[in-house]
Amino acid sequence: MKTLALTKILFLLHIALVCGAPFIAKRYRKTQQEDQNYWNNLAQNELKRALGVEKNTNVAKNVILFLGDGMSIPTLTAARIYKGQQHKRGGEEGHLTFESFHHVGLSKTYNVDKQVPDSAGTGTAYLTGVKTNYKTIGFDASIKYNDCQTMFENNKVYSIAKWAQDAGKRSGVVTSTRVTHATPASTYAHVANRDWECDGAISAEDMQKCPDLKDIARQLIEDEPGNSLNVIMGGGYQNFVANATDRPNDPLDDQWASCRRKDGRDLVKSWLEGKQQSGVKHHFVRSKTELNDVDTSDTEYLFALFSNGHVPYEHEKKSLNLDVPTLAEMTEKAIEILSAGDNGFFLLVEGGRIDHAHHDTLAHRALDEAVAMDEAIEKALNLTSEEDTLIVVTADHAHTMSISGYPSRGQEIIGLAALGDDGLPYTTLMYANGPGYNYTVKEDENEQHLVSRWNITQEVATGWDYTQLAAVPRNSETHGGDDVAIYANGPMAHLFHTLHEQNYIAHAMAYAACIGANQDHCKGASTMYPGTPTVGKTTDYIETTTAGGSTLAALPGVVLALLSALWLQH
Repeated sequence: MKTLALTKILFLLHIALVCGAPFIAKRYRKTQQEDQNYWNNLAQNELKRALGVEKNTNVAKNVILFLGDGMSIPTLTAARIYKGQQHKRGGEEGHLTFESFHHVGLSKTYNVDKQVPDSAGTGTAYLTGVKTNYKTIGFDASIKYNDCQTMFENNKVYSIAKWAQDAGKRSGVVTSTRVTHATPASTYAHVANRDWECDGAISAEDMQKCPDLKDIARQLIEDEPGNSLNVIMGGGYQNFVANATDRPNDPLDDQWASCRRKDGRDLVKSWLEGKQQSGVKHHFVRSKTELNDVDTSDTEYLFALFSNGHVPYEHEKKSLNLDVPTLAEMTEKAIEILSAGDNGFFLLVEGGRIDHAHHDTLAHRALDEAVAMDEAIEKALNLTSEEDTLIVVTADHAHTMSISGYPSRGQEIIGLAALGDDGLPYTTLMYANGPGYNYTVKEDENEQHLVSRWNITQEVATGWDYTQLAAVPRNSETHGGDDVAIYANGPMAHLFHTLHEQNYIAHAMAYAACIGANQDHCKGASTMYPGTPTVGKTTDYIETTTAGGSTLAALPGVVLALLSALWLQH
């Protein structure tokens, strides 16, 4: 009887554990007891840091803007946890590099005509200081989307890249997207439609209406301030060269909003000829190998196009061993070239594929791209001084990804959270809409409609290609209208301190660097000289969790194995 009773108990435990399979998730456990002393000491240390923060009122010789495209606040939280778990820590207690900056604010992201914005209208806002309409670049809100006949000289607005150039500074753009995409284009282009990346995207009707209309790629090569950018790095080769062809692991891009030249031009050749005639030291490269060969001490202009379309995801560069630099490597090269100028520089670095992964509801990729941008920020901090370099980190808009489900502390952020009331597992990260919609509706014997969904596993959920569940079906997930964070470090970083209109960002950066229209304060402004004391030094946070492993959220994984063995034996 005892043996029978034990068998029943083991059987029930085994069934319970198997049915609870979603909880068999990788979980990183704490190594430090978090009692009241721990939390009190943690808070007191943070308070001391806060009381020690001083304003840095130096003039910013250099300004670096890191733009995480679509890097919503939930994305920051999830990326922070993901980063920690990549290093076998719990993650919740950790920090992204820029989260240790002393000055933080929020940005209101709406376009003039849209409650939820796109990257073109927002790019114009934070780079030119003027908000504008959805899907338009480099004009104020008098522009009409897709109407070239509303494009005039008097409604053009220019970016901080041009203000920097006018002040004798070097300037550059680094992106993981096409260099003609909305964010990088906002530094130099003026168009009524962000999709006019090459001539192939402009209709014959529009060209007839506006014979002088230039696509974004031509504006980069032929017009100011694009032609004067010292560094241009990213993807989009096929937008510049009419006879572009497939390469190994780099096919011609035929995805949404892609473009191919039809006018027979080779704009790369035009750029090279222009620099040759100007007598400046320049390079054009198409691979990481070629980039590594560039002598930055002897280079004034660098044009790099690493792919026909967007630059591959960071995990693809590693898994496929692609000859493509990481965002951090591109950032390092850009800073080395720009720093050679005597008067400082402005640099935009975009982590653009965060946004693309979100649109496809590929949360794992989105977090990985966010961490890649964090590595680029760490590289920039190591190459510059906070005494003369203002670094601003922000996003253009949010996405609809949320974090939910009451997962246990340290539970793998990209994995399963728990079971729904339907008995099926769901993930911690999900979207309000997008291609991950996966429901079916059935009718029971009482003619009641029952909704069922996919029974996913932890292995599937943590894969690179898993599309997170979405509530509403859409081919491409939409942006979110949330406010986004602004982090700042260096001269005048304290100007970012509350809820700001997004266009304020350009004005604050220009004020810090004494460029642009508002320079009245610069006559008596302090400038850094050797020996000036360090102000407001960024403090690294200490992680409090170190050990990790694959465990059961409620019981150690070893218990499952033992119970299974005992049940099978009996």
